Amino acid sequence: MNVDVVVVGGGISGLTAAYQLHKKDSSLQIVVLEAKDRVGGRTLTLPLKTANGTDNFDLGGQWVGRCQPHIMAMLEELGLSTCVQYLEGKKFMQLGSDQIGSYSSEIPSLSPLALIDLQRLIYKLEWMRKQVDIRDPYQSDYGAEWDAITMDSFLKNQLWTTAAKESIEAACRCMFGVEVSQISVLYFVSYMSAADSLKSLIEATEHTAQEYKIVGGAQQVSQKLAACLPQSCVLLDHPVLKITQRDNGVTVMTENGDIFSCNRLVLATPPNMTNKIQFDPVLPSSRRELMKRMPAGNLTKVIITYKEAFWRKAGISGEFVTNGGPSLSSECDRGPLCIVYDGTSAQGNAAIVAFLGGAPAIQWRNQKDENRKSAVLKSLSDFLGPEALNYLDYAEKDWGLEPYSEGSPVCSVGPGAMAYFARGLRLPFQRIHFAGTESATAWCGYMSGAVQSGMRAANEVLFHLRPQALTAQELAMTAYGPSTQLLRTKRKQRSRTLIKVTLGIGFVVAVVIVGKRITNLVNEKFTDSVSKVIIM
Repeated sequence: MNVDVVVVGGGISGLTAAYQLHKKDSSLQIVVLEAKDRVGGRTLTLPLKTANGTDNFDLGGQWVGRCQPHIMAMLEELGLSTCVQYLEGKKFMQLGSDQIGSYSSEIPSLSPLALIDLQRLIYKLEWMRKQVDIRDPYQSDYGAEWDAITMDSFLKNQLWTTAAKESIEAACRCMFGVEVSQISVLYFVSYMSAADSLKSLIEATEHTAQEYKIVGGAQQVSQKLAACLPQSCVLLDHPVLKITQRDNGVTVMTENGDIFSCNRLVLATPPNMTNKIQFDPVLPSSRRELMKRMPAGNLTKVIITYKEAFWRKAGISGEFVTNGGPSLSSECDRGPLCIVYDGTSAQGNAAIVAFLGGAPAIQWRNQKDENRKSAVLKSLSDFLGPEALNYLDYAEKDWGLEPYSEGSPVCSVGPGAMAYFARGLRLPFQRIHFAGTESATAWCGYMSGAVQSGMRAANEVLFHLRPQALTAQELAMTAYGPSTQLLRTKRKQRSRTLIKVTLGIGFVVAVVIVGKRITNLVNEKFTDSVSKVIIM
């Protein structure tokens, strides 16, 4: 089959690219090749039993927020609505020990020392992420230095308390599906840079990444994008085997023997899956080296439905962060969970959403299904009470076992690989243009990053095929726009002086915050002891 453009990958990024191409010029002949039997990539929405029959719940990507302009604009364009993530009531935290603490304010139930410790780290990370440009993080003054250090080593050198370190470890397991020993400091702060702050990444409050859920499920984004394309444009069950480039075009061969010829190709597959395709000529060394060092994370998502949201009646938000707690299995170091939220649908059907990430996800994957399920439910009951055991439906999705994904939620970069990041992820190679959320410069790893990267790749194709269709703003998004050379920071000595001043201010601010919190609680007559003030 001869077409103008082939898009490989039927997730949000690839379908956004196809949608943008079709919207700009409907005469373009486009085909989307998807290896799975469905569209959606790392989003997956399935019906589960509820008190009112069935309802749709997300077992893949789920949350969006106003801080993510690309996905929010796409939702509006597709006519999809959102609902606010429920946060009211007590939250729980199990960090630094097996003891569970609760809190109702924005200040976690950690000791004063751990709070100060965590705040110092946040101030330092915020300063660090401002020193890098996500378009080419390695070119910053500290690029090579930070790329050589794992987050684990960095945290050990920076933090005093176990609780503060475990809070970052739990966040990494959910955000990346890996342990802090598996990613570089430069990649971590680059990820922060793409989201504008650590708070935006890890919280569910206003203007953060977990602010909203998509009513009806996130897979609808891909389904509606596919429905906007010409009939038979999207071909399922078409895994790509080989991509051949010549001076006059590109040839794509699928595993079932179909052959497609095109002028330009958009590759919207995760880096770990791109590595399984044969290329002639081979991809540039920067791309090959990056793919070797950019594996997909390990993340299992669990949805449990209930007759009613009993935790809400008890004044509990359903949100908690944990180091896993004690393990019920001699083969697993800790309990399975890292992050939990209220997962109740927009229709009011009660549910809890829980995550197993990083090393615990791998260890618990090897346990029998019933043993893993029992451990998840036991952990939930430790926080929410025995009612957590009386569920209606239970579903889990281990993305490491998903064909043509083989991991989730994102492919992250290990130490020593960020030198290849910018050229390896985004720079076109002859007639191939690269999309996928990992390649985004805003909210990489999220649905918003998938939309942005799909738009960029489509605009790069249009630059060659229909340049008159591009606006100046759209051209600026592409590899052919204005220079994205990183403006270097001031001299390193001056920068190091600035960080010392920043950390000093952060320390003082943290002390003031903790002091005010303690004073307020004392004024509310919670004066039994200092420990009772800190752990409410």
